[in-house]
Amino acid sequence: MGQVWRATDTTLDREVAVKLLKVEYADAPAFRARFESEARHAASLQHPGIAAVYDVGEARTADGTQRPYLVMELVEGQPLSVLLRAGEPMDTAVAQDLMAQAADALSAAHAAGIVHRDVKPANLLVTAQRQLKITDFGIARAATEAGLTQTGQVMGTPQYLSPEQARGTTATAASDVYSLGCVAFECLAGRRPFVADSPVTTALAHINQPVPELPAQVPADLARVVRRAMAKAPADRFADAAAFAAALRDPARLGPDPVVGPVGGPVGGLPTSATVVAPAAVVDDRTQVLSGLGPGVAAPAPLPLAEPSATGRSAGLLLLVVAALVAAAVVVIVLVVRGSGDEPISVTPSRTA
Repeated sequence: MGQVWRATDTTLDREVAVKLLKVEYADAPAFRARFESEARHAASLQHPGIAAVYDVGEARTADGTQRPYLVMELVEGQPLSVLLRAGEPMDTAVAQDLMAQAADALSAAHAAGIVHRDVKPANLLVTAQRQLKITDFGIARAATEAGLTQTGQVMGTPQYLSPEQARGTTATAASDVYSLGCVAFECLAGRRPFVADSPVTTALAHINQPVPELPAQVPADLARVVRRAMAKAPADRFADAAAFAAALRDPARLGPDPVVGPVGGPVGGLPTSATVVAPAAVVDDRTQVLSGLGPGVAAPAPLPLAEPSATGRSAGLLLLVVAALVAAAVVVIVLVVRGSGDEPISVTPSRTA
């Protein structure tokens, strides 16, 4: 959605990052709304684990197009998505520390009434000193705001979407906890927990499929922490992101897993799709608007059974009459043959379909 440039703030003499809305989206109301949402939400948050926004405005390009821009804190680092390697789990201690930092930052956003709604490796920047900063609040939502999508649409990244988001219900702080749990799983396992053959079936897997087992080398208490963060029901997860951060730092203090119900069934009349765990690098992890999910999509109504026509009823009656005549003829033949003194003939009438 945006292009990020390294720039210099000549007034304050500091290096900054400037994010420009791509020219092809400059006149699209939905993308402009997301861009403005990012500026508003990120600017309202002050936390060392959240990339700060300093300024916002519009710039006129050479062709006369007005392109919105954000002036942001320059983070000297790389997205976690670049650091992850398919099939290569991250060092356990490093993963614990990075995920705990992310949970701390989410806790600050939640305390301000803001839900990120798109927590994923690409939105987690990691510096050379292993400091993590959350970025891209483009689809974040405050408790008092309306959504950016229409009924029957879900916005997010399918591989990290919480079950309630996939169902089309309102995302809460617990939804961010679930998404960060998916990121923690990927760090520790070297693969994403759910990947299917399409964005929609991947989203449905978060509802219908149990959480896969982490590799045996992951400590059991840490695996329980991740499993609780990824519980299907929000009430079965950690009470908040701060509690998740504390559990990541000291997994041994986590209490017993809550008793959970069965995995939820299909959504919106869509069938359950079998899901397999696949390498992390084979799917598109961009933020997407998924159609065909959520409560606004009704299950298709069953087709009514057709009433038999008059022609059909007549044809059926005719077949019955013919079958009766054939059976009568067979009986007559048997009686005639037996009456002539010859050996009786065994007649087995064939079934008429």
